This record gives sequence, C-alpha cells and structure tokens, in this order.
Amino acid sequence: MEPNGVGNMFLEKLKKEVDDNLTNDQFSVEELAKNIGMSRSQLHRKLNTTTGQSVSQFIREYRLQRGMELLKIGDLNASEVADRIGFGSATYFNKCFNEYYGYPPGEVKNKLVEKPRETKQIDPLKGKVEVGTRKNLYIKLFTAVILLSVVGIFYFYITRRVPVAAAGNDKSIAILPFKNLSEDQRTEYFSDGVVEAIRTSLAGIGDIRVISRTSVEQYRETSKSAREIAQELGVSALLEGSIQKDNNRVRMDVRLIDGITEGQVWAKSYDHELKDVFAIQTEIAQQVVNELNAKLSPEEKSLLAKTDTDNSRAYDLYLKAIYEYRTYSNKGAHNSINLLTQAIALDSNYARAYAFLANSYIGLAAIWSAELSALEALQKGKPYIDKALALDPGLDEAHMLKAFYLLYNDWDFKGAEVEYKLAITSDHPDALALYADYLNFVSRHEEAMAYAERLNLKYPYYPNSRIILTYVYNNRFDEALEFSESRLKMFNNYYTMDAHGFLLLNMKRYAEAILYFNKAVELEGIRYPRMLGWMGAAYAKSGDRINANKIIEELKTRLANNDKGSVAFFIAVIYSALEEKKSALSWLKTAYESHDMEMPWLMTEPQFYNLHQEPEFRQLAKQIGFP
Repeated sequence: MEPNGVGNMFLEKLKKEVDDNLTNDQFSVEELAKNIGMSRSQLHRKLNTTTGQSVSQFIREYRLQRGMELLKIGDLNASEVADRIGFGSATYFNKCFNEYYGYPPGEVKNKLVEKPRETKQIDPLKGKVEVGTRKNLYIKLFTAVILLSVVGIFYFYITRRVPVAAAGNDKSIAILPFKNLSEDQRTEYFSDGVVEAIRTSLAGIGDIRVISRTSVEQYRETSKSAREIAQELGVSALLEGSIQKDNNRVRMDVRLIDGITEGQVWAKSYDHELKDVFAIQTEIAQQVVNELNAKLSPEEKSLLAKTDTDNSRAYDLYLKAIYEYRTYSNKGAHNSINLLTQAIALDSNYARAYAFLANSYIGLAAIWSAELSALEALQKGKPYIDKALALDPGLDEAHMLKAFYLLYNDWDFKGAEVEYKLAITSDHPDALALYADYLNFVSRHEEAMAYAERLNLKYPYYPNSRIILTYVYNNRFDEALEFSESRLKMFNNYYTMDAHGFLLLNMKRYAEAILYFNKAVELEGIRYPRMLGWMGAAYAKSGDRINANKIIEELKTRLANNDKGSVAFFIAVIYSALEEKKSALSWLKTAYESHDMEMPWLMTEPQFYNLHQEPEFRQLAKQIGFP
C-alpha cells in the first residue's frame, strides 16, 4: 500500500520519534502514540491504512533498516548494532534481520562485495563497443555511497539521542542481586530482602528510574560485563554487592558502577550488628541519590529515611516470609503465615507485615494452592488488611489487597476501582496487573491495554504479563501472537503457557492450544481447573466432544471431592463451548452460589459470549453487580 503526500508526512513523523528513541529497547507502541498525540487505536488504524503494517511491525522494520545502514559501514558487529538500534537481544536481532532481508547480519559485507558481472560498454569517444567490467565504476559508486553513509550516520549520531546509559543527565539504575557469601545458603532470603528494600526506597523517588526485581533476576549468575548489562537494561548505573549474615552480624560490600565506563563511582564496606541493617539500607540509598544527582522533594526525603519496623528480628522474619511465599506453593504460603505471625508478635505496629500476612492467606485460594475457597481466604485476610491500613493509610500493598477483597468478596466494582487507583500511584507491579484485570472485567479494554503496557514497560520481566489477554480482548490477535511468542522464549512457566494457550484457543487454533495446555500440565504436574476448562473448550470447538466431556466428568469428580479453584465456573466454560447453553447456565448459577473466584471474569470470558443475550445470564450479571 503506497502512502500519499499526507501519508508520507505522517510516516516521517513516526520515523523521527523512533529515531529519537532508537537505543531504547523499552520504547513502546503506547509511548509512540502518546508522543504524536494519538490514542493507540487511532495510530494503529492510520498506520494500517497507510502501509498495511501494525505499529510494532513498523517500529521493528524501521529499526532493521537503520541496522542495515550501520552494518554497511562495517565498523560494528551484529551485537553492537543490535544495541544501537534498540534490540535488547542480539539473537532476536539476528532472527528478525534474517526474516526481513533474507540473510543474516554477518552476510552484509559479502553482499556488498560480490563480484560484478561483465557488461558491454560503449566508449563515447571511439564510438565502438568494448568488452569490460564495471569494476572501476562500481568502486567509485561504492566509495561515494560509503562516504554519504558515513556523513549520514555521523549526522544521525550528533543530532539524535545517545544511548540511555551514556546520557549525562540520565538518572537510572539497576540493582543486581547481591551475592550471598554466608556459610548457610538458606540465608539467601536476607540478601534478596536487603536489595528489595533499597530498590523500594529508590523507586519512591520520582527523579530516578529503577529497574524492577524481575528484570534483573536474569543476571544473578551472569558472566556479562557491567557495560553489557547496563546497555541491555538501558540504565546509567548499576549497584552490585555481597552480603554475609552470621547470626547477629551483617557484613556487606556495595559498589556503584558507571554503566558506560565500568568505573567504580562509589564503594563501601559495612560490618555491623543485625539491628543496624536499616541504617545501612538508608545510607546506601542516600548515596545512590547523591551520586545520580537526583532531586528530592521534602516528602521523598522523609520516605527515604523511613523504615517499616525498628525490630531487626521482626524484619528478618518478614524477609523469610516473602522468600517462602515466592515459592508459590501451598507449603510456602503456610510457612509465610507462620513467619509473619512471629514477626507481628515482635512488632505489633508492623504494617507491611500485616499486609503480607493478608496476602499469604489469600494465597491459600490461589491456583497453586487451592486449599481454601475464595470467600474463606478473603475473610481470613480481611482483618489484616484493615490493620495494615490503620497503621499506614498510604501503604500501596494494603490498598491493592483491599481492592482485591472488595472486588472478589463483595463484588463491589466501584469501591474496588477507588482502592486500585490508590495502589497504582507507586507503580506497584501487582497492583498494575490487577487493575488491568479489573478494567477488562468491566469491558474497558483500551484502558486495560494502557495499564498492561505500563506494567510491561516498567517491569518487562514480570512473570504474568497482562498484555496477551488484553490484546485478545482488543481483537489485536497478530500483535498478541507476536508478543506471546517472544515471551515463550523468555519464560518457560505456567503463566506464559496458560496465556499462550488462551490466545490460540481464541484464534481458533485448537490443536495448538491443547498442545500448550498439556505442556503446562506436564511442567507443573497439576491439572488446574482453569487449564482444564480452556482445554475442554478447545476440544469442544474442534468437534472432539468425547474429550471435552471427559474433562467435564473429571471436573465434576473434583467438585464432589470439594476441590477449590472455580471448578463450577470452568465446567460452564466447556458446556458453553459445546453450545449446551442450558447446562452452561445451570453451572454458572452453581458458580455464583459458591462464589467462585473467577466470577468477575463472567462478562469477559470469550466462551460465554454466546450467552450474553440469554435472560438468565443477564440476570446473573445484574446480581453480581457489573456496571
């Protein structure tokens, strides 16, 4: 599709924005749309009309064209070019380049110097035909092209932004996992906790961009240089260190590293009693602020020095609890509850410990535990949510959990949104994810997309991205598939396969969906009701009623055994996919009466779209209280 004059101006405007953000591998479609004053959907429609491309495809291909220019000069290798044009991975750059040009980046030089073929030339002075080659002419032209390219690239680099890590006014940092040098390796929870505390303090400062825990986890055992890590994460500085915890003493070495020169900007060693850990964390955070020349508001100054508890033993128990919970297992949730109960006994004013205790109880109803029903878990957690907010009215995690309670326990949509908006002011990753879910529940899918992308921009390695499902709800299947396939290369976990299977199911690629659902089951060793529900729907849609009904019978048996995990809801999913509407509505009524955790997904679950005009379904939605 050829653009007209107006279209050309539009494309040049887009290219300039991509150029201005060329080295930023986190530059998103949302940012591009915002920078040119359009909504994401407007941008997509206009670009598709002009070129037939999606926005992400346009950005990727324009970057590849810039990469070709750099490769033709020949001063940089493929990995260095990948960094210059915003590809976070050299492997991914090689793959995209090969797909776009038909050969890998390493072949560019060979393509430029292929032997020219013999041609017939006419000597204008002699007026006769001579046999010769275009070698001399080719060399002259090639030299001219190179000269122009050098001038162009030189102009490009002096007029466009330099790499993020090289920008002198850039205030960004990644805090790498500290090495645990303790003899007892079970104390790794402590080193992780100290890092998280420093990161949380710095993340509260508006003038500093702090990379998330999930984003830096990949570098725990890395052999990459500081420069490579800084370029991949797009930061100007790295904080690295080591911790040794021995009974009541803590030894800590920390270093602030320049991401470009790899020079040591600041370093310090600490050898103190455990009770001094709060002062150490505050001093480290303050030193980073000073070295990055960050500006602090009076409120930020007070927050930087704030500690959640003064009791070092309670703090140690809290860190252990987080470590246990993040095993995402039933045992881990119970261990977390036990440890937090001990921490609160030592400090009854420990607001964050109360919030995490509530979270741990709610975890007992999660898919990886399914010990309690949603109502049981939420009711156990509610007093601790209230206590956390009474002690610290501004605690983001407590507001997030209150929103979760209001939505899933009370089905109070308006009240939940108020609390979610309070929780996301700090860009808490779980709060952003849950608010994106909420917006999808109430069919505000474009808004959900904005928050899903905000989550992905700030926490690109968040293990349960909301982008895939939200793309589906916005009918952007090609972009969903592209993103999902890239996630599969990074994550081999339940969440990614679950979302990828859901995407394939709704793209009507049923056999592939079943394949990924089975992969997830093999990976986890658990047949989650949600996974079985969607797998049964894929069988039903593909015409395999026998296997669809087998899964229904499996879920009915589990319900009879009092299994948790929204079993009735997913039985309804399969019946609806089988077009057995009466049975689907009957099981949805059962799910409503048992207050299944998944009920807020009622209006958004694609397998129920065929039920939306049924009077019983509409009555059910009204009873739940959907806006």
